[in-house]
Amino acid sequence: MPLRATLVFIAAFLFGCGRPDSDSIRLTGWIASPIEENLTRTFIDTFEQRHPGLPVRYEPITANYMDKLLLMLATGTAPDVVMIEAFWIPLLVEYDVLLPLDGFLVRDPGFFPDDFEPMLLDAFRSNGALYGLPKDYSTLALYFNPAMFAEAGLAEPPRTWEEFAEYARRLTRDTDGDGSVDQYGYSHAEDLEYSLPFVWQNRGEYLDAQGRAAFGEPAFAEALGFLQRMKTDGIAVMPSDVGAAWNMDAFGRRRVAMAISGLWAANFLNETHAGTPYRAALLPAGKKAASVAFVAGYAVPKRTRNPDRAWQLLRYLTGREGGRIWVKSDVGLPARRSIALESKIERDPLKRVFLQSLDHARIWQFRVNQRVLDETQSVLQAIFLTGAAVQSTLDDLKRRVERGGQFHADVRGHESQSRSGPPR
Repeated sequence: MPLRATLVFIAAFLFGCGRPDSDSIRLTGWIASPIEENLTRTFIDTFEQRHPGLPVRYEPITANYMDKLLLMLATGTAPDVVMIEAFWIPLLVEYDVLLPLDGFLVRDPGFFPDDFEPMLLDAFRSNGALYGLPKDYSTLALYFNPAMFAEAGLAEPPRTWEEFAEYARRLTRDTDGDGSVDQYGYSHAEDLEYSLPFVWQNRGEYLDAQGRAAFGEPAFAEALGFLQRMKTDGIAVMPSDVGAAWNMDAFGRRRVAMAISGLWAANFLNETHAGTPYRAALLPAGKKAASVAFVAGYAVPKRTRNPDRAWQLLRYLTGREGGRIWVKSDVGLPARRSIALESKIERDPLKRVFLQSLDHARIWQFRVNQRVLDETQSVLQAIFLTGAAVQSTLDDLKRRVERGGQFHADVRGHESQSRSGPPR
């Protein structure tokens, strides 16, 4: 069987889609949580009520989202509207599988694209064209347990790296008096996106202005060295060190007093560790403040058979009415400024922290191939799990990726839910 025919057959088998009713607008996305799943179905119900001639067929992908979506995009079997993280825009534009949306915006003056936070909208641009629209976002912030802080005589969250390390030291304790530590100050996740805020705060870069590897530079190594020393000093742990699935699981189990995550972690804590108190604060700053912003949105495949119908659903999902539905969850903050103001985000003691972090955040998005990401992840694991020497390990990584040739293309296999913890 020819390769193309094989791919089409596999796609049809995996998704049971064949050739659906042409009257339906097909929609897909990843399943992040019951809350977001229910909100999506609310979207569909309200959209169909307002557009009785435009039924929606929802086809969520339960696992390996990007692997399956890439297969469908390559074979022309993708739904008409697809959920996408901004991280993937450079790859999908390079593959030429997304439909530019600029023409729809020109013909639809009532959509008000200027209402979006500019940096969030720009995350879906490439070479001047717009290939998606944001629905929500989250930055990274510091979660801390106020009860543990009070027991250690701490009232406010740490503001600098020095305070961060000192707080972690004071919060690392033998709480039951058996002679062994059972509470640690901080749990770090070895994923790149959780180390990047420290790198950027130290004026370091993962890539330089020309898109070349910069992770061998001293500023990058110094940031990772700071985090590694916290672990070596016994005041920080990796989730696996305390039998946790991810860093917020360690926090929820009260094995650590501080952990870094996005707004999505609030739902996890409320559902899984309801008895654990928590608050959030801006990340402790190094030479400057920095955070990472994760942006989720929707796009239309280039080979859709229903571009005009797809636009109707897309504009609803990312429009003002759609924004009012998304804001009901703690999955992310609204991408539209009018919705953020209307819902008084700045008055919410938790959400306003993530909103304030946007002022010094950078989008989680790199145009690098999967080999570079995989090798970076292996190096971070070696540094944080085995105590490998930071500078020499990073120097070796730089040599390997440069010797490997192609640096930018062929980004495959990286999960859309790349950050630690339950997928959004």
